Amino acid sequence: MKKIYTLVLSGLLVAAVGAAITSCNNTNSSEPSAEAAPAKSSDGKGGGYKIAYVQIDTLTSQYQKCKDLEEEFAKKRANAEATINAKGKNFTAQMQEFNRKYQSNQFTQQQFEAEQARLSKLQQDLESLQARLSNSLQEEYQKEFQALTDTIQNFTKSYAKEKGYDFILCKSSGIDNVLYANEAYEVTDEVVKALNKRYSKTASKKESDEKKK
Repeated sequence: MKKIYTLVLSGLLVAAVGAAITSCNNTNSSEPSAEAAPAKSSDGKGGGYKIAYVQIDTLTSQYQKCKDLEEEFAKKRANAEATINAKGKNFTAQMQEFNRKYQSNQFTQQQFEAEQARLSKLQQDLESLQARLSNSLQEEYQKEFQALTDTIQNFTKSYAKEKGYDFILCKSSGIDNVLYANEAYEVTDEVVKALNKRYSKTASKKESDEKKK
């Protein structure tokens, strides 16, 4: 279950980060779109478009903030599952005890009905708790996830501006919209290195602030 959850989470990261970078393609350049203009060279010379691309699979597997997000929510999901499992075992034990007493005729009719109602309520409470924990985790993840994609999107914009790129394309195994790309135009390592450097400073400052509290 944990492995499946991590794979699903990783897939969501890849898709959203790819979408974020793709969105940057439409906002980084003031030039006319490639579809509306005659084809130009992408070598950055003579007024041609300057283009680079990022391997999204590599970015999400090497950007520390992505890895920390996966690990954090895998732990939170495991904790939620442990809570539900513990309460589920307790409920099962109570049901077994109820059945044992029923089979050995230890209940009066009034006791039987009262215990049956109590166990039914306990089951409903357990199901409600499971739903609340799941919804809460999903909402929290979506919030953090959006912050992550915003961070990458904003960085991509500033990176493209700094390097003079008109377009930064995204390339991955799952959402690939680039049929061919010359490896000379890949900037994944440079982007990942810059993102990790900035994230490391932010994480260190956060840790320092927490120690001061």
